[in-house]
Amino acid sequence: MTWQEDALNVLSAEIQRQQRLIERLDQRLKALGDRLASSDQPVFQGTARDEIPPHW
Repeated sequence: MTWQEDALNVLSAEIQRQQRLIERLDQRLKALGDRLASSDQPVFQGTARDEIPPHW
């Protein structure tokens, strides 16, 4: 019984850590999307030749 409680505590702590990480990544992704949407510059600044895959 003690082992199970310990395992549940360890798993709970890991889930909390992962949830905090997911929330931080979600905030960063939203900030990046906002920054990209508000930019006046095009996303791709290369030439048509740069779009050709390297194996061509």
